[in-house]
Amino acid sequence: MAPTREEVLALAKELSFEIPEHELEDYEALLARTQNTFELVAAMDDYQPEPDQTTSRRQNIHFPKPEANRLGGWAWRFELSSDSPSSNSLQGRTLCLKDNICVAGVPCLLGTDTFRDWVPHTDATVVTRIIDAGGIITGKAVCENLSRGAVSSTAATGPVHNPYARGYSVGGSSSGTAALVASGATDMGIGCDQGGSIRIPAALTGLYGFKPTAGLVPYTGIASNDASLDYAGPITATCLDNAVLLEAIAGADGLDDRCGPGIPFPGDVPQYSRLLTESAAAGIKGLKIGVLREGLPAQVDPNIEAKFRDAVSVFENLGAIVQEVSIPLHLHGRSVYSVVSKMGNHMGMMGQATGRRQVMLTDLFEKKGLPYTPEVVNKMSVMSKEALLSGEFAWQRYGTVYPKAVNIMRKLKDLYDDVLSSVDVIVMPTTLLPANRLPDADARPVVQMEAAKGMTENTCQFNATGHPALAMPIGFVPARDYNSISLPASMQIVGKWHHELTILQVAHAWEQSINWKEF
Repeated sequence: MAPTREEVLALAKELSFEIPEHELEDYEALLARTQNTFELVAAMDDYQPEPDQTTSRRQNIHFPKPEANRLGGWAWRFELSSDSPSSNSLQGRTLCLKDNICVAGVPCLLGTDTFRDWVPHTDATVVTRIIDAGGIITGKAVCENLSRGAVSSTAATGPVHNPYARGYSVGGSSSGTAALVASGATDMGIGCDQGGSIRIPAALTGLYGFKPTAGLVPYTGIASNDASLDYAGPITATCLDNAVLLEAIAGADGLDDRCGPGIPFPGDVPQYSRLLTESAAAGIKGLKIGVLREGLPAQVDPNIEAKFRDAVSVFENLGAIVQEVSIPLHLHGRSVYSVVSKMGNHMGMMGQATGRRQVMLTDLFEKKGLPYTPEVVNKMSVMSKEALLSGEFAWQRYGTVYPKAVNIMRKLKDLYDDVLSSVDVIVMPTTLLPANRLPDADARPVVQMEAAKGMTENTCQFNATGHPALAMPIGFVPARDYNSISLPASMQIVGKWHHELTILQVAHAWEQSINWKEF
C-alpha cells in the first residue's frame, strides 16, 4: 500500500521538514516511487555463500544436557569435518566456536532468548578453513548475551564458570570458548573480540588468546554489532597451537571488506608455526621490550602487578632489552573507545549499520524483529539494555563526538606506532584484576556492570587501533575476595601491524623457559 498523506507528513515532521501544501502531492509521488524500488529488492532472493554439506556433514546436532555441560560453556553440540581436507595442519584437533559464528544447519543462540530459532544458511570463512585444514569442530561455545559484556553471567543459557574456581567469571564475551579449551573439552577454540572478548577470557583461564592485526582473519559469516571493531582469532592452551590455528584461519577471503590493504591471501600467510619452531633456538636476545607505564594504573591489583613484573624479568634473563615506555593517552583510550563502541554498536543493534562490502546475515536481521518491542528488550541482559540506552542518548546528545573519537583513536594508533618504532613489542597486564566472582542473577544493574571492572582497561584500545595483541598466562594470583583460591594472571603483548610472528616469538621464548603453572 502506498504511503498515505498522513504518513508523509509524520515522516517529515520527525525530520523537522515542513512540506508546503502545494508540494505535498509531489512528495507523496516521490515516496511512492521509493517504495516501489524497495519492494522490488525486498522480493528478490538473498545471496549468501552456500556450503557443500555433502562433503562437510553436520552430524549429531543436539543441545547438551546439564550433566555434559558442567561449566555451562557449551551452547550447542555437533560434529563437523571435511571428507577431503586440503591440508593436515589441524588434523584430528577438536575445536569449539564462539556462538556468534555461523555454521549452516546448526542453531546459533548468540547468548540470547530474544529469539531462539535462528539457523544460519552459510558457513563462516573460519569454519571452512578449519575443516579444510583437517580440524574437527565439535560444537558451539556460549557467548555473552548478544556478544556484549566482559562477565560470563549474561547468556540466556546461564552463567559460564571458571575452570579454576566455580562461581568465578571467565570474562567475555567469548566466555564458553575459553572455559571449554581451559577445561580440556576441546583442543582449541575460536573467539571473537570487539573490546577484549578473546583476550579477557583467555587471561582469566590461563590460555593464549590472539586478537590479530585488523582484517587478518576474515569476519565473514560472523554476527557483528560494529564492523570497525570486529576481530576473530584463536584461543589455545599453548603458544605453538595458537600459531598453528592462526595460520589456518588467516588471509583475505575476497568477501570481507575488513581485509584491507596489506592483508595476504591464504597462500601468502606466513607459516607462523614453522617459523616459530625454527626461530626458537635463536631466542629473543637483543629484542627490545617496552613496559607500558600507563598499562599499570593505580587500580591494578597488587598481586597482578607483582606477577607481571616477575614475568617481565624473565625476558631480561633471556637476553631481551627491557625498558619503560610511556603513552599518556593510553589512560584515556578506554573512554575514547567507548564512544566509538557505544555509538557504532548502537547502529548495528538497531539494524542501521551501513557502508559495508561483505556478506550480510539478512536472516539474522529478520530474527531480531526490528524495531525492538518491549517484550524483546525486557529479555535482554543489563549490558545490552545499557548499550541501547547509552547509544541512543549519545546519538541524540553527542552526535559530533563520534567523528572526533574516530580521529583521536587514529592519534592513539600513531602514538603506539611511534613507540613501536623504538621497541619490538609493548607489554602490560592483560587485565588489571584476576577473575571476579560472578554477580547474582538478580543483582542490580550497577552491580552487574561493575563486575566487569578491571577487564577492558588495557584491551579495548587495540580493537580501534588495529594492532595485534596476544594474551598469555604468567602464573597464578590469589582471588581478591578469598586468598585460598588461585586464579590465572596474564600478560598482553602488543606489536606492530602484521608482526604477529614477533609477538609469538616473544611469547614462545617465555613459554619455553617457564612453566606458567609453577611460576
